[in-house]
Amino acid sequence: MSSAGPTFANRKQNPLYIQLFAGTQQFYTSGDRLEGIVRVEPSTRPVHVSIRFKGFSLIYDTSANAIKPEFFEFSRELFVSTGAGENFDILRRGTADDGKVELPFSFTFPQNVRLAPPPNRNWWYSKDSYNHPRFQHSPGFRLPPSCTSLTSVNGPLSPKIMYYLEAYMETILPDSPHTRVRQEVSFIPPAPDYHPTLLQPDLNFGLKLPKHCCRYKFIRTRKLLPGYGEGSKLGKMKDLLLENQLLFGLNSVGEVPFARFNLFATPARILVIGSPIPINVTIQHLDRSKTLLNPPDLFMRRLRVQLLSTFHTFVPNSASARHGTKELVDIVKDITTLCDTKFDAGEGEPLRNELNLLEVGNITMAHEKVIPSFTSYGLCLEHELQVEIWGECATHEFQGIACREQVQIVSGWATTSAHHEDGDIPEEDSRPAYQELDPMLSVHAAGTLSSTHELNSGGAVQEWDAHFNPGPLAHQSESIAVPPPPYVG
Repeated sequence: MSSAGPTFANRKQNPLYIQLFAGTQQFYTSGDRLEGIVRVEPSTRPVHVSIRFKGFSLIYDTSANAIKPEFFEFSRELFVSTGAGENFDILRRGTADDGKVELPFSFTFPQNVRLAPPPNRNWWYSKDSYNHPRFQHSPGFRLPPSCTSLTSVNGPLSPKIMYYLEAYMETILPDSPHTRVRQEVSFIPPAPDYHPTLLQPDLNFGLKLPKHCCRYKFIRTRKLLPGYGEGSKLGKMKDLLLENQLLFGLNSVGEVPFARFNLFATPARILVIGSPIPINVTIQHLDRSKTLLNPPDLFMRRLRVQLLSTFHTFVPNSASARHGTKELVDIVKDITTLCDTKFDAGEGEPLRNELNLLEVGNITMAHEKVIPSFTSYGLCLEHELQVEIWGECATHEFQGIACREQVQIVSGWATTSAHHEDGDIPEEDSRPAYQELDPMLSVHAAGTLSSTHELNSGGAVQEWDAHFNPGPLAHQSESIAVPPPPYVG
């Protein structure tokens, strides 16, 4: 296909126009067909009309030079003139009511990346593990989602991931140059295979909580005593002075009751776009004064759930760069608030152990900026879920981050079998599926998968050992361990 001629926006009034069929969805996924027609003005006397379908990413180095690794490219020749009738033989294809010639086409979105990155750069990131790459360096991984606006901090040199159709027309008229038009399409990858248990919080911590979950609160006040609210105002004033160590006498500070408890939240490890986010609260009462027969009542005043997104951009060095040249990785963080609810009425919302936060707030993975986690050539998107809780215990306020856990975001679409036309490259035998080790599991706890949530019945999830310490143990209630979320590489 010739590269000559300008590229125009896809408009109906153009002599060359790409029209996708009515009813086409706003987003495509793997296996979906792009069907439509290319409308050509025959008076331009075309000699060649073709269309191609491609996906690519775009990143920039420190010198603002663009690096454009491509994922795939399919092309179709829609018309080739024989030169008959002074190159009006395109009319043999028939005309529409407005006199335009309509040339049909169709493509199928593949599932995996087909093309290797540009060979003039070193795409292997030295700090990556082979079985757990943050940045991809060879074809076979899943297509990443469309990203034309990665974060709220954007600029002309911000990285992009794009998919588009491009029609090209050659003519013989001297005053009508070769023309190409481009129509962008949006893509979201289907969800990988995962165990259904990963859609729910894992609350099986065993007899001892992991160290990173211990965020205990300490409350010391005479208001913890039963019947405190029925006391006299003078007695309450003495209690206040005593608690602030301003009154000493027969009573001592040691007589002020106390309570200490853990409060943290656990989300599901896989979150589906557009679906509610299950988050369970765990309250562990550690110790309290002997005068307190029962644990104190806790109340919630405010709940905030945020998604912390981290975009990693790896600019590979030139293949001719000297050995040991410093690699450049740019990190941009973004925060998306998914829920921010206040409970001002009365004492607030009762806060109890095993409370599902969906009972008290509308927590849904729904926001225009939310896209699935992915890894690609030079680009990687990771997500963390942060839960903050403001509460009260005996009118004493407490607050803090109850959860900040790494999660994997996936679309709600299942993998479909791609049908390929003549000329399409068939699906290659992809590498074994990468699998991200959950930090709540140890290597020994990652057992054999017995039953998976098979979104794609054709392939089974395989497990790889990681080259890092996965962290504390999380014993499962079942005899087998739940596998970690699959790595989307």
